[in-house]
Amino acid sequence: MDLCNFRFLKSGIFKKEVESLKVDVIFPALHGMNGEDGTIQGLLSLANIPYVGCGVMASLVGMDKIIMKDIFKANGIPIVNYTWFLRKEYESKKENVIYNIEQQLKYPLFVKPANLGSSIGISKANNREQLISAIEIAVRYDRKVIIEVEDLIEINCSVLGTDDELNASICEQPVSWKTFLTFDDKYMRNGNSKGMKSATRKMPAPIPEDKSEEIRKLSIKVFKVLDCAGVSRIDFMMNKNTMNRYVNEINTIPGSLAFYLWEPEGIDFRELINRLIQIAIKNHENQNNNIYTFDTELLKKLSSGGIKGGKS
Repeated sequence: MDLCNFRFLKSGIFKKEVESLKVDVIFPALHGMNGEDGTIQGLLSLANIPYVGCGVMASLVGMDKIIMKDIFKANGIPIVNYTWFLRKEYESKKENVIYNIEQQLKYPLFVKPANLGSSIGISKANNREQLISAIEIAVRYDRKVIIEVEDLIEINCSVLGTDDELNASICEQPVSWKTFLTFDDKYMRNGNSKGMKSATRKMPAPIPEDKSEEIRKLSIKVFKVLDCAGVSRIDFMMNKNTMNRYVNEINTIPGSLAFYLWEPEGIDFRELINRLIQIAIKNHENQNNNIYTFDTELLKKLSSGGIKGGKS
């Protein structure tokens, strides 16, 4: 399907020439800032190029953990207790920031940059000394830092689709020999780079079926509330004793596209890629059905002074 042309400059020592590249769909298989946060998605939207995955708004909200949790709260989605602060606040009023955190939350705590993923810059703190050390790390990565209470087991679920055509995968429980999965746990375990599939996990998660069904339904709700598209992974935290579950965050471009969660559903990697491309083309066509301009004499009248009360 010839949807658009991508033009770029090819430079040489003595010449520059413009070449066109036919593009059907762009697959932004990118992690983190300037890739997963809506910036690339915005560029592609301006160029009217179809792309796989979430749009600008969902990508942005999915990256910013603070805005994400505020939206979850507004929509009645259960989350763990948290607080946050700005780097400038910590630099100018360090003792006040520490005091406020300890007044609002109880140890153990997790300290995270608000706009990074893959466990980068994340630390666990069991006391004040560790909290200060964790904050000193987190503020190097972002101007906003979030503090959460998360001493619970992790359960993950993936959602695939767009609009009302959504399906939730089986649930998994990632297992780490450390307190939480670090970046190396996720992507470089045993010296390899096989992605999240190489991590130790329990599939399906060893939880009651009714709880798995609750998580699947809640995953779809999160996906719809944020207006996501394509495939995402929603990470939950669960209390082993009460079985209460809380949404931790969403990964709008999950590691390995969470394909390992779809294999038990009969969707292999090739089929998953095909579905994501089909969703991207469908969403692009729907977007182009919108009307973005309308004829009006308003600006002409304003420029000619024909509207009373107008300011020049």
